[in-house]
Amino acid sequence: WLSPALPCPDVLMFETEDLVLRKNEKNFVLCLLELARHASRFGMRAPTLVQMEEEIEEELRQELELPPPEPTLPRGPRRAPRDLQNLDQMVQHLVSRCTCPVQFPMIKISEGKYRVGDSDSLIFVRILREHVMVRVGGGWDTLEHYLDKHDPCRCTSL
Repeated sequence: WLSPALPCPDVLMFETEDLVLRKNEKNFVLCLLELARHASRFGMRAPTLVQMEEEIEEELRQELELPPPEPTLPRGPRRAPRDLQNLDQMVQHLVSRCTCPVQFPMIKISEGKYRVGDSDSLIFVRILREHVMVRVGGGWDTLEHYLDKHDPCRCTSL
């Protein structure tokens, strides 16, 4: 149903029955987010998740000193930046639930960027409504769920 004028990767496309019969709601949501990304280039206000992705991409571009992408039409109003001190407090609260003798390390590198575990892995963290969200691959997860999978004292055996 999507016009060829709006390129959307096949991976993100969905069949009508995916939504109507609730077979694959995830593809429907991913497709809508992709459409919102395209629409934001033409001045529509992007959903908060898309805005957070853009913030992270801009941070990465600045770190690598890459030129900004080609300018398009003026953007819609941006969301106000979140209280990052509150973000840090929320992150520390979730990490403090660790019951290991040596607490699972989550070290703040800069605003909204943390080094996790014993590796050099960096994660980007933002607040979405009342949830602390982590950028994981091409998607988002709650920090609580992320820690459930990576913190040794919270991991559930498979």
